[in-house]
Parts: sequence; C-alpha cells; structure tokens
Amino acid sequence: MVTKSYDIMNLGGNNMLKPEMLQKGDKIAIVSLSWGGLGDEKLIHKYHIAKERLENEFGLEVVAMPNALKGSQFVYEHPEARAKDLMDAFKDETIKGIFCA
Repeated sequence: MVTKSYDIMNLGGNNMLKPEMLQKGDKIAIVSLSWGGLGDEKLIHKYHIAKERLENEFGLEVVAMPNALKGSQFVYEHPEARAKDLMDAFKDETIKGIFCA
C-alpha cells in the first residue's frame, strides 16, 4: 500500500517518508502492476470480498483503476496501461492510498 500524504522524518541523515494513516471516508485506488490475475474470472470474487471488507470494516471508498481488473492476459500484453493506472492514481488528489493487487 502507498499513501500519498506524508511527513518527512530524518533518521540519522536519511530521510524517510512517513505516510499519514488512512481515515474513514478516504478513497483508495486498486492497481494491478504485475500479474493481473485478480481480474480473471476464477479470482474476481476475491476482489469483491476485499472491496466489501475495506468499505464496510474500515470505511474506505474503494475504486479500481480502469485496467486493474481486466485480467492477467490484458495486463501482460499492456504494461503501459498498468503504468498509466498507477500514475493516474498518484495524480488524483482525491485518492489517499494505493493498493496493489
């Protein structure tokens, strides 16, 4: 998970980014940067289970980026699409965290 709001801490001369904790009502993006299998027919139910838990138990607003759930074959054939999803999630000021699936 990557969050975009952060403080910079100095630890022995090394700067470390400390993300802010996600709060109820925050929007998070789901991206698929490697395999893409979460969008496959045999695994899509796991996405729906995770989305429901994140929304109901943590109060987060979950949005899948446009190519995140297109399946492993699409993700394999279109690395530029998965990169675009990640960059678009970082550019969207309403998204407070990014989950890689």
